[in-house]
Amino acid sequence: MPEEPEIETNDLQERVHDPHASHAEPEEAPGWVRTVSLSTAILAVFAAVGALQAGSLVNEAMMRQIKASDTWNEYQASRQKSHMYTIGRNAVLDLAAARSGQTAAGSPSLEKRANDYKSQVDKEEGKAKDLSEKAKKLEEESEHKMHKHELFAYEVAMLQVAIALGAVSALTKVKSVWVLSMVLGAVGIVLFVVGFLN
Repeated sequence: MPEEPEIETNDLQERVHDPHASHAEPEEAPGWVRTVSLSTAILAVFAAVGALQAGSLVNEAMMRQIKASDTWNEYQASRQKSHMYTIGRNAVLDLAAARSGQTAAGSPSLEKRANDYKSQVDKEEGKAKDLSEKAKKLEEESEHKMHKHELFAYEVAMLQVAIALGAVSALTKVKSVWVLSMVLGAVGIVLFVVGFLN
């Protein structure tokens, strides 16, 4: 009779009763993976604040630009009024000169009318100068806000790439990818700080 193979039944029974025993123990993540998770969460906070700030700045820049445009329109209207008053004044002076050789100084009502036009011209010229300065200031503020917006937009982009690289490094357990993530994150945080200080 052929020999029967010997089977260790105790070991077999343990495997049957404990189905997980045949599977290898899951590989424990290295300690630095927890650091990756924490650093990625911190970068996400900076990215969220930066994104909010970028959105706020672009809205402020657009509002300043709209106000500047309105002010330039008011400036143009003031310049047109000034031109119309100048034409009216000149017409009165011409009319006075055409009347039997008199000048505007010789006709009290024409002189008063010419002086009224002159005062209106002066008023509109002064108003136009103030409006021009105000519009230029609003445009400069708008440009400054857009520049700050761009800093925050770059900051958010850097941090998003850093977060993605952090996730990749945690999944692949490649520490050098995490180091690159931290370098990009540091650049993003520097842009974040510069955006607030600028």
